[in-house]
Amino acid sequence: MKQASPERTTISSPRFVVPAYFRPDVLPGDWETMVNQVHKVKSVILNPASGPGSEPDPVFYLPLAKLHRAGVTVLGYVDTGYGQRPIQQALADFGLFLRWYGVTGVCFDRVSVSAEDLDHYAALSRIAREMGAGTVLFNHGAHPLAAYAEHADLLGTFEGSYRAYLQLSVPRWTRTRPAEQFYHVVHSVPREHLADAFLLAVGRRAGCTYVTDRAGPNPYDCLPAGVFEYDMSERPLPRRQIRP
Repeated sequence: MKQASPERTTISSPRFVVPAYFRPDVLPGDWETMVNQVHKVKSVILNPASGPGSEPDPVFYLPLAKLHRAGVTVLGYVDTGYGQRPIQQALADFGLFLRWYGVTGVCFDRVSVSAEDLDHYAALSRIAREMGAGTVLFNHGAHPLAAYAEHADLLGTFEGSYRAYLQLSVPRWTRTRPAEQFYHVVHSVPREHLADAFLLAVGRRAGCTYVTDRAGPNPYDCLPAGVFEYDMSERPLPRRQIRP
């Protein structure tokens, strides 16, 4: 695994991992926007019904085919209940995503951060890869035990409001991993601070991010206006901004 330098003062602009919790027949323009911005979009999280749902939904077929052709990784959303959901149930959901939508990876959501659940998630990741997952995302929503990084390609280490993001403390162990392994999701961002939120993500070495001014029970119900306009590539940061 590539080691990251704690002294680095610039990193490439974060790539987007988009929680696309909206339907193509309701917001076709947003799905087309993701296709048109493939140079900035690393992955799209597919979540038809808090999981795959009870049957395949053909409305997703065409936009997903476009994303696949463009080289975007599509991740099926699977709830793990912080280690309380049986592995067989979680993997059954992933199997449906594979059969119905041809996803190329999985987003395991509500992932534990503690040592006692590490073996559970190690097994979940291993079996998902055996089933065909090219990418495994653990969305913890907070920084987990460092050992979780050995079992996932991407760790969701922050999900919350901009107000909470301003207070985030980043543990030192993250500096030993590539920035591309960390994913920060920031919602409820005042529009005048969207660029500031991206700059914070760069300073905190989050190689993947999603920033939105949307709030409420589902802040991922559409793309926020101008979400792909920000480019922090190779922008120098004051040393005080890169410290957790």
